[in-house]
Amino acid sequence: MKRAILVPAMLALSCLGCLHSPPTYPGAGGDNINPADYVDVACPDLNGKYEGKGELLEGDAVAQRRERIWRIDRVFPYADSVDSSAIQLAAQLPDGRLLQPLYGNVSAGRERVLKIVIDYPNGKVASYESTFEDKAKFVCTGRKGKIIWGGLSQAGRSEFGPNYSDAFRALYLDSDGALILERGMQVHMSMLFGAVPTGTAKRFAKYKFRRLQ
Repeated sequence: MKRAILVPAMLALSCLGCLHSPPTYPGAGGDNINPADYVDVACPDLNGKYEGKGELLEGDAVAQRRERIWRIDRVFPYADSVDSSAIQLAAQLPDGRLLQPLYGNVSAGRERVLKIVIDYPNGKVASYESTFEDKAKFVCTGRKGKIIWGGLSQAGRSEFGPNYSDAFRALYLDSDGALILERGMQVHMSMLFGAVPTGTAKRFAKYKFRRLQ
């Protein structure tokens, strides 16, 4: 099913240039990382216990207004909907609201697989495995480097015309051992008639999850 991108959301983004900007995820060509160059490179050691709420370090106008905090249970990719549902159930209150996580424990399982354990204020604990085994999608740039991934999303349409998007994420540690998440998205827009490119709307945010141990 094609995903519609609403006009208000589009207007909240910064549209740059009169042509589409190039994609920004690994393997997209251009100046982006080529996964084939990193197949034998180790992943960073992200083991540790981190604060459940990440503070915004840098971000676009939307992030500054609406996304100043990011949850650690939304940082590491889920293997499937079963994992995401388990997290949802652990965090959910009877009225449907979601509790902010207290902290998250990250530990290495097998190679390129992390076990994520999330603790919530209601005493519930949820855990899942996050795998980075697909080297064509998840790029590791070294023990002191980053894990980077992303790709194209489904095409969509606004009142102005057809569009499509691409997104990336990156995880790494800063000099204090805190976990850093960078996330970005581009929405490439076109005119309703003729599919003439009208510009690219960009999103970006960077969050810090303080290391607890």
